[in-house]
Amino acid sequence: MGRLTPAPIWRQKNYRFKFLLRTALFYNATRAMLEALSARDDFNQLLAAQATLPGKVHRQYLTRDLNAWQRAVAVINHYRYIDTLRGSRLAHAMTAVSEVPLLTLNGKEDRRFTLYASSAGKAEREGETTLWLRDSDHTLLASATFSVTRDHDAWQLVIGGLQGPRRHVSHEVIKQATRACYGLFPKRLLLEFIWQLAARSQIAAIYGVSDNGHVFRALRYRLSKGRHFHASYDEFWQSIDGHPESPWRWRLPLCLERKSLESIASKKRAEYRRRFQLLDQLTEQVAILTQRHAGD
Repeated sequence: MGRLTPAPIWRQKNYRFKFLLRTALFYNATRAMLEALSARDDFNQLLAAQATLPGKVHRQYLTRDLNAWQRAVAVINHYRYIDTLRGSRLAHAMTAVSEVPLLTLNGKEDRRFTLYASSAGKAEREGETTLWLRDSDHTLLASATFSVTRDHDAWQLVIGGLQGPRRHVSHEVIKQATRACYGLFPKRLLLEFIWQLAARSQIAAIYGVSDNGHVFRALRYRLSKGRHFHASYDEFWQSIDGHPESPWRWRLPLCLERKSLESIASKKRAEYRRRFQLLDQLTEQVAILTQRHAGD
């Protein structure tokens, strides 16, 4: 590790000194994480995507109740999970330096929406991989950052960040996108992708960080990062039938059951039928994304 300089920040003596000091404080966790990651063939790519990756266990990560050892284990397990997808398009995208398109949805009036994935370089405190939903103008509508961890020999996905559009994007843009997706909000589409991913990769549980459990609620970040905290996680998790499991996170459903068309008022059935068709588009494309290529 001493021979690598992931980014210019590592040339700063003050930054290197702080890293060494924190490494001494969290030696076992830091060593375990770096030994596991540095043995990977894609280690240099991970460093290119997240320049501060070597010090990830030194700071709040994913949910703010994790200690340094738990943070190290969470990071290690995420990349072990990606190894179970090796050879698929999705595996490559989840560690990419820049956004990689995963799938495109065709909505009302030929509106197109594209879902991308990349390493969580811009949200490294909230997880390891970020999903991005953009419209045909490349306007960001929503993003979600997560890690896949391991508990009692079962995979579990933890969403550490869920954001809407940038501040300069008007509410009208989101309103029109929701209309074009037959009433599905952008954030809901991200969750639909996550549910399909869970179903196809043996993820047994899904969790979402609570308002109080978000890393930017930690005392050290309240002044410097608190202004970036816009979303109400608790309200959104409740809207999709989540249940609070602890002060730090919510347990989310593994899917939301579709209403039967017979139970829907006749004047709304056409809209719901098209909504279900949009979700079927997503399901079919996730199946392709998670397929492993022969020989890999």
